[in-house]
Amino acid sequence: MQSEVVWVVDWDIPLTKDRYKFYHALRKLKERLGLAGGMSTMSVLITADENLAYEVYNLAQRFTERVHIYRAVEV
Repeated sequence: MQSEVVWVVDWDIPLTKDRYKFYHALRKLKERLGLAGGMSTMSVLITADENLAYEVYNLAQRFTERVHIYRAVEV
């Protein structure tokens, strides 16, 4: 059995205007990409889509230095 590769992006944006700006920009990104559904409020994205992971990572970098991206194997 082969495990699936997933991308994990986590960010920490303090409760400032930047946090609201980030989530507004994230909502616009989701609309542009045609993604439905809500987002976790846990500041983490887990996806099998590498391009999406890097788009969210790059977006978060505009608002905080505390952002990470990991390539993981889902077991």
